[in-house]
Amino acid sequence: MTKQNIMTVASLKKLLDKFGNEIEDDFQLWLSSDEEGNEFLPVYDNPRLCLAIEPEEKRIILFPSHR
Repeated sequence: MTKQNIMTVASLKKLLDKFGNEIEDDFQLWLSSDEEGNEFLPVYDNPRLCLAIEPEEKRIILFPSHR
């Protein structure tokens, strides 16, 4: 298994900047998780593993790793 880097604020900012005009300021940020906070999971730095952009719904979804 390959070790994955955990996303930082800096890498999230770069990622969002990279998508530029695809993402607008009014997009919502969604996190795939349970609402009770029973478990805290990292978000990997690799967008293929952690990110979905739904322009029609105006939302960005982050998927945490379940190692």
